[in-house]
Amino acid sequence: MLALLPTRQQKRFTADILRSIEREISRYVLTISVINVVLGLALAGALMLLGIALPEALLWGTVAALLNFAPYVGPLLGIALMLLMGFVQFRDPLTAFLPALCYLALHTLEGQLVTPVVLGRSMAISPLMLILALMLFGWLWGMVGLLLAVPLLVCVKLVLTRLDGMQAGPGCWNSASQACADGLT
Repeated sequence: MLALLPTRQQKRFTADILRSIEREISRYVLTISVINVVLGLALAGALMLLGIALPEALLWGTVAALLNFAPYVGPLLGIALMLLMGFVQFRDPLTAFLPALCYLALHTLEGQLVTPVVLGRSMAISPLMLILALMLFGWLWGMVGLLLAVPLLVCVKLVLTRLDGMQAGPGCWNSASQACADGLT
């Protein structure tokens, strides 16, 4: 892509945008990973409070953290697994629902409050924009759209932020360039 650009200034500008996108996407993946690990640890703690042994609770917490990477399908599968585990672990039918209810409560808290607020702050994107992007891309492309919504939103934001300061004249790739100053006089 860079080889197709005619000037060195345009290549530098484009490479700067691509590096920014790479940095922001890496930060997004790290943030989501940390949120999922915390969710898994919280579920493991809740399961231990219900009387599940530590190794089993950590196993189910790990499963929940991994499943949380897949929007909608992962948590749905996680609730089904917690329900199955509850019926195997507990004899009382009402108690058997508790692991699934704990998982549902933690996932709802994470998905509706924690993730939009944390991503909104760490990526300087409005939580409302994140939710709208998830709804739009999920509606357009289904599961793939949900996985790509935030990275695409970050890419669009970075490109628009970089292009915001550019002038409209020919050869103008940033507002401080000499070519732009010459083109405007």
